[in-house]
Amino acid sequence: MNILAPLARSDEVAPLCDAGAHEFYFGLNPPGWEEAFGQASVHRRSVRSAGVPGLDDLRRIVRRAGGRPVFATLNAPSYPAGAVPRLVEFGRTLVEDEGVAALIVAELELLLALADAGLAPRVHVSSLATCRNPGAAAFYRDLGVARVILPRHMTLAEIDETAIPGLEWEVFALNDGCAFEEGTCSTTHAFRPYCIDDRVGRAPGRLDERYAFWKWTLDNCGSQTSRGYTLGPCGLCALPRLARAGVASLKVVGREAPLERKVASVRLASIALGLAARGATREDIRDAVVGERGAPELCEGAHLCYYPDAWTAEPVQGAQPAAAPVRDARASGAPRAGCAPPAGPPADRVDARPVAVVRRTATQGGSC
Repeated sequence: MNILAPLARSDEVAPLCDAGAHEFYFGLNPPGWEEAFGQASVHRRSVRSAGVPGLDDLRRIVRRAGGRPVFATLNAPSYPAGAVPRLVEFGRTLVEDEGVAALIVAELELLLALADAGLAPRVHVSSLATCRNPGAAAFYRDLGVARVILPRHMTLAEIDETAIPGLEWEVFALNDGCAFEEGTCSTTHAFRPYCIDDRVGRAPGRLDERYAFWKWTLDNCGSQTSRGYTLGPCGLCALPRLARAGVASLKVVGREAPLERKVASVRLASIALGLAARGATREDIRDAVVGERGAPELCEGAHLCYYPDAWTAEPVQGAQPAAAPVRDARASGAPRAGCAPPAGPPADRVDARPVAVVRRTATQGGSC
């Protein structure tokens, strides 16, 4: 499995390579896009905070990556009239002239147009296309695409069923959850993420507390540790299961994040991947992640798990193993000791060792 790291500019490549990145993804608007289409999104992130500055910097990225694949995101869920032909030609330029290995695509009209243009083998289907079953996977395979990125809210059992042969598979590994299924979400982040302000009912109640706590964890608990690690969604303990399912790539989320957060996240993923490659168990990986990052309380309750079913018993031929003694506390909604409440400031310390939560972070949103 490879670690896929986010990029926003060329000077991030070397530190991320040193941290353990094997692949990169970035966003870039076509030249003249704003003049033709205004503020319509090309890649679901702000071009100013998360986009590569231009083709010259992209060329530096490709050169500094030293043969590591670099992928371009053209993953908005919709585009204005007349945009798709422009994006097809831009995509062709990226893969044929600029050294980009593949295009990450969500919108079906653009995906079909790229396939008609003979570019399907250079397409990765975005998680926003919501491929959640083997029938959908077969559809994309028949189009000739190279890779499918699975949505965040899939269980390991669903991944096992969906990851049919003939495609590469990519999953989310670290950071920035989303309350809704992005590919079927009708809300917009243009003014403020609706999901952050959403409530269960008109008046606060126990269910609303549980929902707020869950959303707080999706937003990286609004904080990071003094070691530079965010306390956001994490799928690293599931690496042994994901490897057996045939997953090829582990996405670290956060193109708009500071370089320090990107490096720390890739480093943590690299530690876990190295252990998984040597046959480590989920418990070994969890202990190593907590030892490096801190905040054991959030792992003890499976609060941060992208794949909490990593902690249920796996069926073994001829045996019935006991379930792992790790409870998904999200079912009870009770915050564990040491976890800051969603409405208040983060705790001064998140575990018994001196690992301080040092600052609040801005809402990241859910998309990659």
